Amino acid sequence: MEGVLPHTIEYDMHGRASVAAIAQSLLSHERLAREAVFLLEAYVPGLTIEHATVSVRLVAQESPLRTAMAVAFVAAFQPKLEKDVPKIVTDLTGYELPAQYHSLITLLVMMIALYGIAKVMDKLFPEKKKDDIEANYKNLTVVAGDMINVSPDTIDAALRARYSGKKPGQLASFVKGFFAPAEGHPEAKIVGPGGAEIKAEALREIPPLAIPESKDNSEQTDNAFQNDVRIVIHAMDMDRSKSGWAGHIPELFEDRVPMKLDKTIDPQSLFAKRHVMGDVLVSYDVSDTGTRTPTEIHLLRIKNSRRTRTSTTKR
Repeated sequence: MEGVLPHTIEYDMHGRASVAAIAQSLLSHERLAREAVFLLEAYVPGLTIEHATVSVRLVAQESPLRTAMAVAFVAAFQPKLEKDVPKIVTDLTGYELPAQYHSLITLLVMMIALYGIAKVMDKLFPEKKKDDIEANYKNLTVVAGDMINVSPDTIDAALRARYSGKKPGQLASFVKGFFAPAEGHPEAKIVGPGGAEIKAEALREIPPLAIPESKDNSEQTDNAFQNDVRIVIHAMDMDRSKSGWAGHIPELFEDRVPMKLDKTIDPQSLFAKRHVMGDVLVSYDVSDTGTRTPTEIHLLRIKNSRRTRTSTTKR
Protein backbone atom coordinates (compact mmCIF):
# COMPACT_ATOMS: atom_id res chain seq x y z
CA MET A 1 0.00 0.00 0.00
CA GLU A 2 1.19 3.48 -0.83
CA GLY A 3 0.05 6.97 0.02
CA VAL A 4 0.99 10.64 -0.10
CA LEU A 5 0.19 13.02 2.76
CA PRO A 6 0.60 16.80 2.54
CA HIS A 7 2.42 18.91 5.09
CA THR A 8 1.71 22.62 4.77
CA ILE A 9 2.62 25.35 7.22
CA GLU A 10 2.71 29.14 7.43
CA TYR A 11 4.78 31.44 9.63
CA ASP A 12 2.33 34.30 10.07
CA MET A 13 4.44 37.31 11.04
CA HIS A 14 5.51 40.78 9.97
CA GLY A 15 8.70 41.05 7.94
CA ARG A 16 10.78 38.28 6.43
CA ALA A 17 12.73 35.37 7.82
CA SER A 18 16.42 35.11 7.01
CA VAL A 19 17.66 32.68 4.37
CA ALA A 20 19.53 30.78 7.11
CA ALA A 21 16.35 30.45 9.20
CA ILE A 22 14.39 29.17 6.20
CA ALA A 23 17.10 26.62 5.40
CA GLN A 24 17.08 25.39 9.01
CA SER A 25 13.31 25.12 9.00
CA LEU A 26 13.23 23.06 5.79
CA LEU A 27 15.65 20.51 7.21
CA SER A 28 13.67 20.34 10.45
CA HIS A 29 10.34 19.97 8.66
CA GLU A 30 11.72 17.14 6.55
CA ARG A 31 12.78 15.19 9.63
CA LEU A 32 9.64 15.98 11.62
CA ALA A 33 7.34 15.02 8.75
CA ARG A 34 9.02 11.61 8.48
CA GLU A 35 8.71 11.16 12.24
CA ALA A 36 5.03 12.07 12.04
CA VAL A 37 4.33 9.37 9.46
CA PHE A 38 5.99 6.69 11.60
CA LEU A 39 3.93 7.81 14.61
CA LEU A 40 0.86 6.56 12.75
CA GLU A 41 2.01 3.03 13.58
CA ALA A 42 1.10 3.68 17.21
CA TYR A 43 -2.34 5.05 16.38
CA VAL A 44 -3.42 2.40 13.86
CA PRO A 45 -2.74 -1.11 15.26
CA GLY A 46 -1.59 -3.46 12.52
CA LEU A 47 -0.14 -0.68 10.34
CA THR A 48 3.57 -0.75 9.46
CA ILE A 49 5.23 2.16 7.68
CA GLU A 50 8.00 0.55 5.66
CA HIS A 51 9.45 3.62 3.98
CA ALA A 52 8.84 7.36 3.80
CA THR A 53 10.31 10.18 1.73
CA VAL A 54 9.68 13.91 1.95
CA SER A 55 9.76 16.32 -0.98
CA VAL A 56 9.40 20.10 -1.07
CA ARG A 57 6.50 21.43 -3.15
CA LEU A 58 6.62 25.15 -2.31
CA VAL A 59 8.63 27.72 -0.36
CA ALA A 60 7.22 31.25 -0.64
CA GLN A 61 9.20 34.00 1.10
CA GLU A 62 6.32 36.40 1.32
CA SER A 63 4.16 37.41 4.27
CA PRO A 64 3.34 34.87 5.54
CA LEU A 65 6.27 32.56 4.85
CA ARG A 66 4.73 29.38 3.42
CA THR A 67 6.18 25.90 3.12
CA ALA A 68 4.46 22.96 1.46
CA MET A 69 5.82 19.41 1.43
CA ALA A 70 4.57 15.97 0.43
CA VAL A 71 5.29 12.80 2.42
CA ALA A 72 5.18 9.68 0.26
CA PHE A 73 5.09 6.42 2.19
CA VAL A 74 4.92 2.69 1.64
CA ALA A 75 2.86 0.82 4.22
CA ALA A 76 1.78 -2.71 5.04
CA PHE A 77 -1.04 -4.07 7.15
CA GLN A 78 -0.74 -7.24 9.18
CA PRO A 79 -1.92 -10.08 6.91
CA LYS A 80 -4.06 -11.77 9.57
CA LEU A 81 -6.01 -8.53 10.02
CA GLU A 82 -6.50 -7.68 6.33
CA LYS A 83 -10.18 -8.62 6.43
CA ASP A 84 -10.73 -5.89 9.01
CA VAL A 85 -8.58 -3.09 7.62
CA PRO A 86 -9.66 0.15 9.37
CA LYS A 87 -11.20 2.82 7.19
CA ILE A 88 -8.39 5.23 8.07
CA VAL A 89 -5.90 2.90 6.34
CA THR A 90 -7.94 2.74 3.13
CA ASP A 91 -8.46 6.50 3.30
CA LEU A 92 -4.75 7.27 3.71
CA THR A 93 -3.71 4.91 0.92
CA GLY A 94 -6.62 5.51 -1.44
CA TYR A 95 -6.61 7.24 -4.81
CA GLU A 96 -7.85 10.53 -3.35
CA LEU A 97 -7.03 11.62 0.20
CA PRO A 98 -10.14 12.78 2.10
CA ALA A 99 -9.97 16.46 3.00
CA GLN A 100 -10.20 15.72 6.72
CA TYR A 101 -6.67 14.26 6.65
CA HIS A 102 -4.98 17.13 4.82
CA SER A 103 -3.72 18.56 8.11
CA LEU A 104 -2.85 15.27 9.85
CA ILE A 105 0.93 15.34 9.29
CA THR A 106 1.11 19.04 10.12
CA LEU A 107 -0.73 18.46 13.41
CA LEU A 108 1.68 15.70 14.39
CA VAL A 109 4.67 17.82 13.37
CA MET A 110 3.45 20.68 15.56
CA MET A 111 2.97 18.34 18.53
CA ILE A 112 6.43 16.78 18.19
CA ALA A 113 7.97 20.26 17.99
CA LEU A 114 6.11 21.55 21.07
CA TYR A 115 6.82 18.40 23.07
CA GLY A 116 10.49 18.50 22.12
CA ILE A 117 11.06 22.15 22.96
CA ALA A 118 9.24 21.76 26.29
CA LYS A 119 11.51 18.87 27.29
CA VAL A 120 14.62 20.81 26.27
CA MET A 121 13.42 23.70 28.42
CA ASP A 122 12.75 21.35 31.35
CA LYS A 123 16.42 20.40 31.30
CA LEU A 124 18.11 23.68 30.42
CA PHE A 125 15.64 26.24 31.80
CA PRO A 126 13.65 24.45 34.54
CA GLU A 127 12.44 27.75 36.00
CA LYS A 128 11.16 29.07 32.67
CA LYS A 129 7.38 29.37 32.34
CA LYS A 130 5.84 27.21 29.62
CA ASP A 131 2.13 27.18 30.48
CA ASP A 132 1.13 28.37 27.01
CA ILE A 133 3.34 25.77 25.32
CA GLU A 134 1.73 22.97 27.34
CA ALA A 135 -1.80 24.31 26.79
CA ASN A 136 -1.17 24.62 23.05
CA TYR A 137 0.19 21.05 22.91
CA LYS A 138 -2.81 19.68 24.81
CA ASN A 139 -5.23 21.44 22.46
CA LEU A 140 -3.51 19.89 19.42
CA THR A 141 -3.82 16.38 20.92
CA VAL A 142 -7.58 16.92 21.13
CA VAL A 143 -7.77 18.05 17.49
CA ALA A 144 -5.62 15.13 16.28
CA GLY A 145 -7.58 12.64 18.38
CA ASP A 146 -10.86 13.81 16.89
CA MET A 147 -9.40 13.51 13.39
CA ILE A 148 -8.30 9.87 13.67
CA ASN A 149 -10.88 8.77 16.25
CA VAL A 150 -8.61 8.02 19.20
CA SER A 151 -8.46 9.66 22.61
CA PRO A 152 -6.18 12.66 23.30
CA ASP A 153 -4.50 10.52 25.98
CA THR A 154 -3.61 7.91 23.34
CA ILE A 155 -2.21 10.61 21.04
CA ASP A 156 -0.12 12.00 23.90
CA ALA A 157 1.01 8.63 25.30
CA ALA A 158 2.44 7.34 22.02
CA LEU A 159 4.25 10.58 21.30
CA ARG A 160 5.75 10.80 24.78
CA ALA A 161 6.74 7.14 24.70
CA ARG A 162 8.63 7.63 21.44
CA TYR A 163 10.59 10.66 22.65
CA SER A 164 10.63 10.61 26.47
CA GLY A 165 13.96 8.75 26.58
CA LYS A 166 15.73 11.18 24.27
CA LYS A 167 18.42 13.46 25.66
CA PRO A 168 17.95 17.24 25.34
CA GLY A 169 20.48 17.40 22.52
CA GLN A 170 18.70 14.67 20.61
CA LEU A 171 15.32 16.37 20.99
CA ALA A 172 16.85 19.70 20.01
CA SER A 173 18.14 18.16 16.81
CA PHE A 174 14.52 17.37 15.87
CA VAL A 175 13.06 20.80 16.58
CA LYS A 176 15.87 23.38 16.45
CA GLY A 177 15.02 24.58 12.96
CA PHE A 178 11.24 24.40 13.25
CA PHE A 179 11.00 27.59 15.30
CA ALA A 180 13.88 29.43 13.57
CA PRO A 181 11.80 31.61 11.18
CA ALA A 182 9.70 32.94 14.08
CA GLU A 183 12.69 33.99 16.21
CA GLY A 184 12.80 37.73 16.74
CA HIS A 185 9.15 38.14 15.68
CA PRO A 186 7.15 38.39 18.95
CA GLU A 187 3.82 38.58 17.10
CA ALA A 188 4.49 35.45 15.03
CA LYS A 189 2.32 32.36 15.05
CA ILE A 190 2.68 29.09 13.14
CA VAL A 191 -0.46 28.03 11.28
CA GLY A 192 -1.46 24.78 9.60
CA PRO A 193 -4.43 23.78 7.42
CA GLY A 194 -7.83 23.95 9.06
CA GLY A 195 -6.76 26.56 11.59
CA ALA A 196 -4.50 24.41 13.78
CA GLU A 197 -1.76 26.66 15.11
CA ILE A 198 1.04 27.28 17.54
CA LYS A 199 0.03 30.53 19.13
CA ALA A 200 2.19 33.62 19.54
CA GLU A 201 1.93 33.27 23.33
CA ALA A 202 3.50 29.82 23.17
CA LEU A 203 6.29 30.95 20.84
CA ARG A 204 7.16 33.85 23.13
CA GLU A 205 7.85 31.40 25.96
CA ILE A 206 10.69 29.76 24.00
CA PRO A 207 14.11 31.23 24.88
CA PRO A 208 16.53 31.28 21.91
CA LEU A 209 19.18 29.36 23.82
CA ALA A 210 16.75 26.51 24.44
CA ILE A 211 17.74 25.06 21.06
CA PRO A 212 21.42 24.04 21.39
CA GLU A 213 23.50 22.13 18.88
CA SER A 214 23.04 18.42 19.44
CA LYS A 215 26.05 16.49 20.66
CA ASP A 216 24.19 13.18 20.71
CA ASN A 217 23.51 12.57 17.03
CA SER A 218 26.04 9.75 16.87
CA GLU A 219 24.26 7.76 19.55
CA GLN A 220 22.55 4.78 17.95
CA THR A 221 19.16 3.92 19.39
CA ASP A 222 15.93 2.50 18.05
CA ASN A 223 12.31 2.23 19.16
CA ALA A 224 9.64 -0.32 18.26
CA PHE A 225 5.91 -0.21 18.98
CA GLN A 226 4.50 -3.64 19.88
CA ASN A 227 0.78 -4.23 20.18
CA ASP A 228 -0.96 -6.99 22.18
CA VAL A 229 2.11 -8.60 23.71
CA ARG A 230 2.53 -10.42 27.02
CA ILE A 231 4.73 -8.56 29.49
CA VAL A 232 6.18 -10.60 32.38
CA ILE A 233 6.61 -8.39 35.45
CA HIS A 234 9.76 -8.93 37.53
CA ALA A 235 9.59 -5.95 39.89
CA MET A 236 6.96 -3.43 40.85
CA ASP A 237 6.59 -0.25 42.86
CA MET A 238 3.02 0.73 43.70
CA ASP A 239 4.06 4.28 44.63
CA ARG A 240 5.90 5.20 41.47
CA SER A 241 5.17 4.94 37.75
CA LYS A 242 8.51 6.13 36.38
CA SER A 243 10.89 3.85 38.23
CA GLY A 244 11.00 0.69 40.28
CA TRP A 245 9.44 -1.48 37.58
CA ALA A 246 11.07 -4.17 35.45
CA GLY A 247 9.96 -6.89 33.07
CA HIS A 248 10.53 -8.74 29.81
CA ILE A 249 8.50 -9.74 26.74
CA PRO A 250 8.90 -13.48 26.04
CA GLU A 251 8.02 -13.13 22.35
CA LEU A 252 10.82 -10.61 21.85
CA PHE A 253 13.54 -11.10 24.48
CA GLU A 254 14.23 -12.83 27.79
CA ASP A 255 16.43 -10.22 29.47
CA ARG A 256 14.92 -8.24 32.32
CA VAL A 257 14.90 -4.51 31.56
CA PRO A 258 13.51 -1.42 33.33
CA MET A 259 9.84 -0.75 32.65
CA LYS A 260 8.06 2.60 32.73
CA LEU A 261 4.30 2.90 33.19
CA ASP A 262 2.48 5.52 31.19
CA LYS A 263 0.90 8.24 33.30
CA THR A 264 -2.57 7.01 32.28
CA ILE A 265 -1.95 3.64 34.03
CA ASP A 266 -2.74 3.27 37.74
CA PRO A 267 0.07 1.22 39.35
CA GLN A 268 -2.51 -0.38 41.64
CA SER A 269 -4.14 -2.01 38.62
CA LEU A 270 -1.07 -4.22 38.30
CA PHE A 271 -0.91 -5.26 41.94
CA ALA A 272 -0.02 -8.96 42.39
CA LYS A 273 -0.06 -9.62 38.64
CA ARG A 274 2.80 -11.68 37.24
CA HIS A 275 2.07 -10.76 33.63
CA VAL A 276 -0.26 -8.53 31.58
CA MET A 277 -1.25 -8.08 27.96
CA GLY A 278 -0.64 -4.62 26.57
CA ASP A 279 0.73 -2.19 24.01
CA VAL A 280 4.31 -1.09 24.56
CA LEU A 281 7.15 0.89 23.10
CA VAL A 282 10.49 -0.92 23.45
CA SER A 283 13.74 1.07 23.37
CA TYR A 284 16.94 -0.51 22.05
CA ASP A 285 20.63 0.32 21.90
CA VAL A 286 22.07 -0.49 18.47
CA SER A 287 25.66 -1.67 18.12
CA ASP A 288 27.98 -0.83 15.23
CA THR A 289 27.14 -4.23 13.75
CA GLY A 290 23.40 -3.56 13.92
CA THR A 291 22.66 -5.76 16.94
CA ARG A 292 19.76 -4.39 19.00
CA THR A 293 19.80 -4.73 22.79
CA PRO A 294 16.57 -3.87 24.67
CA THR A 295 17.04 -1.15 27.28
CA GLU A 296 13.52 -0.17 28.42
CA ILE A 297 9.84 -1.08 28.13
CA HIS A 298 7.29 1.73 28.16
CA LEU A 299 3.87 0.24 28.92
CA LEU A 300 1.34 2.40 27.05
CA ARG A 301 -1.94 0.52 27.53
CA ILE A 302 -3.16 -2.61 29.30
CA LYS A 303 -5.37 -4.98 27.31
CA ASN A 304 -7.98 -7.28 28.86
CA SER A 305 -7.53 -10.20 26.48
CA ARG A 306 -4.99 -11.51 24.06
CA ARG A 307 -5.41 -10.85 20.35
CA THR A 308 -3.16 -11.36 17.40
CA ARG A 309 0.12 -9.61 17.99
CA THR A 310 1.11 -6.68 15.84
CA SER A 311 4.69 -5.51 15.60
CA THR A 312 5.85 -2.24 14.16
CA THR A 313 9.35 -0.92 14.12
CA LYS A 314 10.66 2.57 13.73
CA ARG A 315 12.62 3.11 10.58
